[in-house]
Amino acid sequence: MRRLLRVTGLPQLVAFYRYIYLNQPRLTAAAGSALALAFAAIHLYELPAHYEASPAWGVLFGVLAAGGLVATAGIPAGGRPWGWELGAALCLLALAGYLASRAVGLPGLEEFRGRWDYPLGTLAMIVEGLFLLGYLFVRTGLAVAYPERRDWHD
Repeated sequence: MRRLLRVTGLPQLVAFYRYIYLNQPRLTAAAGSALALAFAAIHLYELPAHYEASPAWGVLFGVLAAGGLVATAGIPAGGRPWGWELGAALCLLALAGYLASRAVGLPGLEEFRGRWDYPLGTLAMIVEGLFLLGYLFVRTGLAVAYPERRDWHD
């Protein structure tokens, strides 16, 4: 992800992150963990319905839910952002899958094509988008999640 940010030039575009930042590491970690937990809960709740439609999609939903729980535990784990990175990868995968299933349809999920009015799907998109926004803030330095990596001492 660091390479993608470097190639796109996004850090230079939002260069204001050097001057403005949210110095609330516990709040940042708690918000990220809560969003990852909500992501896992939504996919765990939807697992039976998707497993009934197609067992392969049910297993994928199980993997997403389990990965969301692992990311929830990994976000406040310390100075390494692996929880954020895992959560961001899962959110991107789930968001792309949801948009593809509604726009063009996916094998085994043809009945979901064009069903943009599903409230839990909308909630999942909001949660995933907020997590990705939080991840972007942490990666660019706008939100401080790991003050020990900046050599700050209180």
